[in-house]
Amino acid sequence: MGETPSTFHPSFNAGVVIEARVERLTSDAGAVITREVMERSGIIDWLTERLHDPRQPHLVTYPLADLLRTMLLLFAQGWRDQDDADALRLDPALRLAAAGTRSTTPLAEGAHLASQPTLSRLLDILTLEPNRPVLREAVGELAARRLRAERGGHKLRYLTIDVDGLPVEVHGEQPGSAWNGHYHQRMYHPIIACAAETGDLLDARLRPGNAHTA
Repeated sequence: MGETPSTFHPSFNAGVVIEARVERLTSDAGAVITREVMERSGIIDWLTERLHDPRQPHLVTYPLADLLRTMLLLFAQGWRDQDDADALRLDPALRLAAAGTRSTTPLAEGAHLASQPTLSRLLDILTLEPNRPVLREAVGELAARRLRAERGGHKLRYLTIDVDGLPVEVHGEQPGSAWNGHYHQRMYHPIIACAAETGDLLDARLRPGNAHTA
């Protein structure tokens, strides 16, 4: 009785105040927190400074940073299918969290998330030859930033790297996939390197599905 609802003021958009209410406007309010984490990490700015974007600037509707945020936010909220982007285009929390514009501009009429075809074109951009090394470096960069933040800016003196295989089942004849007798499935078998102390992903290499488990 008489309690004042707590509010959250995201640093990425000072014109927005998030307040818990009985009314349900979205089931993806966590996207705002995820955007705050991304903003404080600085990883999106790091990526956009290094990624090659072949699009003609005068034809661009969604900046590269907005597209990267949209895809990462959808993944973080459990929306794995790109078609989900079309169904969620008007979700207020996702629009606020993905946009680079400030105040309530992301909620204006006509403002919405990028469509599924636009996100598919983003994947085409990310797989370009000059961009693949950037993505690989970004994995380690993000892990390093999180570890330094956790320790108040200080580096770890020692770090244990855990290297292991990761079975990824496929349902088709995708190039590079193969039947693995140990797992009894057709799959890829990438090798993953993680920080043992924190679980942060450091690197990954794609291998054929019949690569040995050792």
